[in-house]
Amino acid sequence: MSNLLYRAIRLLRFPFAYRCIGMENVEGNGSAIYVANHLDSVGPVEVVLSVPVRFHPWVIAEMTDPKRAPRYLYDDFIGPICGHDERLGLPISAILSRLTVGLLRGLDCIPVDRNRRRYMGAFRRSLTLLEAGKNLLVFPEDPNGPIDPATRMRPFMAGFLLLCTKHARLTDRQLPLYPVAVHRERRVVAIGAALRASSGGHWRADVLQTRDRVQAAVKDLYLAVEEGKEGK
Repeated sequence: MSNLLYRAIRLLRFPFAYRCIGMENVEGNGSAIYVANHLDSVGPVEVVLSVPVRFHPWVIAEMTDPKRAPRYLYDDFIGPICGHDERLGLPISAILSRLTVGLLRGLDCIPVDRNRRRYMGAFRRSLTLLEAGKNLLVFPEDPNGPIDPATRMRPFMAGFLLLCTKHARLTDRQLPLYPVAVHRERRVVAIGAALRASSGGHWRADVLQTRDRVQAAVKDLYLAVEEGKEGK
């Protein structure tokens, strides 16, 4: 059912999808992790609509929980639109959350319960999908970090990179990490060349170095699109 729903959404993507460039960088049909900038709600929507890959996105757990979704949706999206008037905004959020919860669950997204610090379920589900040759889509920006004015990105968190280590131990295969940059004004989603996790022998240093490399690659892609140099 989730694959049928995903294909249905992809069929309805026009005229909403952005131009996708860089698919030539994707190496075959094996599992991979695609790492993108969030750009408010634009990043997740446009990567799914614009990139011809079946993704299993990581999503905030509140958005898949019928009890917590209305408040999260209000605080993150509806509240600023309606002037933080809860009498108006919360009923709208409650109605809208019924649709979003069903949609995210139907798409087989992976809920990550960051606020309650419950990660093991997300990691187990992610590893199962990766072992089955599926692709993950993550948006690792720290919502509390400072915004880079040039790219509107926040600093990346590194937790998702533990999947690379665990997957390599299980399969003896290094996962490709594809940097993905979404540019709203240019209406472009750009995919960069695959990166691999660093393996210098110091686990924490390797994870942080990989995070920095991926983040830099996403920023470089964004700026290349900004300057009209994508694909050159």
